[in-house]
Amino acid sequence: MGRLDGKVALVTGAGRGTGAATARLFAAEGAKVVVADIREDAAASVAAEIGGDAMALGLDVGAEASWKGGVDAVTARFGRIDVLVNNAALLHMAALVDTEVADFERLVRVNQIGVFLGIKTVGAKMKERERGSIVNVASIDGMRAQTGVIAYVSTKWAVRGMTRAAALELGRYGIRVNAVCPEAGSADMVQPYMPEGVDAAAVLPHMQPNLRTQRDRTQADLLGDVAKAILYLASDDAGSCTGTDLLVDGGNLAGRVVKGTPGSE
Repeated sequence: MGRLDGKVALVTGAGRGTGAATARLFAAEGAKVVVADIREDAAASVAAEIGGDAMALGLDVGAEASWKGGVDAVTARFGRIDVLVNNAALLHMAALVDTEVADFERLVRVNQIGVFLGIKTVGAKMKERERGSIVNVASIDGMRAQTGVIAYVSTKWAVRGMTRAAALELGRYGIRVNAVCPEAGSADMVQPYMPEGVDAAAVLPHMQPNLRTQRDRTQADLLGDVAKAILYLASDDAGSCTGTDLLVDGGNLAGRVVKGTPGSE
């Protein structure tokens, strides 16, 4: 018995990274997976790899018409959507004073409005059946801030707020809404901002220094951890969880180790 046996799950941004890892895991756990991505060829490739009942869906998460057409196509094929994972996101790295309004708005359109439209459109369908689970992929950058990512940080804090608001409004219909806050994301998102010759996939595992075991793991391992956290919140195992954040960050948000102080060595 899989943890998602018989459920229909739609995962956005599933053509690569966290979304693809989540789609593969969901299928292994018995779900009929809709691999949604604005890059239709990438969605088709992951769906073909999964096989079985997997469905590829071209989806522009920032466009309401695309959501309506996509959800209609999924319900026409499977009859319902039991799980929605709002994972699609963009990254932009620049100093605050160098961040253009167009770049800020571009991230808001995908990372924030995309999540809102997913909750709104799929949530309406879930209300009809009075059940469902929505998992929004936020970030530890939605729990604290760092330099160089003001647009990204703004959208991820917004995702956490929308998660709570939606949980309150949809809970009466048996719909749970939660957020996962990972430190590890897609290396493809980070690579354009790496110095020449530096492999983001090799660097990212070292971004969790507070946990010794993370240093020996790959980026794929860390994405697998995030996918497992999403699986938990999507499944009936998390039946009492709604409006909450699940951190998957290797202890980064716990604080910092100050060298030379007691307990630091």
